[in-house]
Amino acid sequence: MTLENYNYMRELAEKKLRLDRRQEFEGRKITIKDNVINHSDGSAYVELGKTKVIAGVKVLNGTPFPDRQNEGALVVNVEASELASKYGEDRINYSIEVGRVTDRGIRESNLIDLTKLVIEEGKTVSFVYVDVVCLNNEGNLFDAANIAALRAILNTKYKIAGKEEIFTLPLNRENLAISHTFTKINGAIFFDPSAEEENVADARFTIGISEKINSLQKGGNGFFTPEEVDFCAGKAIELREERFKILMDNINS
Repeated sequence: MTLENYNYMRELAEKKLRLDRRQEFEGRKITIKDNVINHSDGSAYVELGKTKVIAGVKVLNGTPFPDRQNEGALVVNVEASELASKYGEDRINYSIEVGRVTDRGIRESNLIDLTKLVIEEGKTVSFVYVDVVCLNNEGNLFDAANIAALRAILNTKYKIAGKEEIFTLPLNRENLAISHTFTKINGAIFFDPSAEEENVADARFTIGISEKINSLQKGGNGFFTPEEVDFCAGKAIELREERFKILMDNINS
């Protein structure tokens, strides 16, 4: 990005205007396709604007962790290839951060009841592996990865070795912690930042929210005041209903 473009976008932000002409808290279109990976137990392809991600879930037997003998386990991984973005992020560290935030939103909300993944107490449990791959990053990979991971979890069906029946994950759908990311540019706050906006932003703030706030993550060198944090949380509560409907569309009860 040239200095001229950088300054232009920050001047726009000062007027609470956006390069793509969206309103301050207008998100980009979300498109979801299910069952896009043949050898997964659940999968989803998600487009958030031009950001494109794919998520797959695999449920495998494993030995419980020593300190969690009566629980299964959740393992989340996010990868962004060098081809996924032309904006030059620190790819590895960025992928790690997105992965941790995605994991935290699912884990802290208790969406999956890990105690119901015990096959043989103290010996065998189910491990839920969630892998998210960014195919194209045009901004706000945090929300795109979250939505893809949640959708793949929602449509997961799997078999346990030695059993004939098909299982679904033990979920509490009211605990779907949906990610909402805001960016602060030159004093103005915007929802669902594009890649261009991320490149000129002072700070980023991601909120995972179900019926309550489950996770928070701040990025960038700038800051959000306590009042701005409260404001973003209120906006996330308002915006969650629309994203929840999109996420649950065509999911069997």
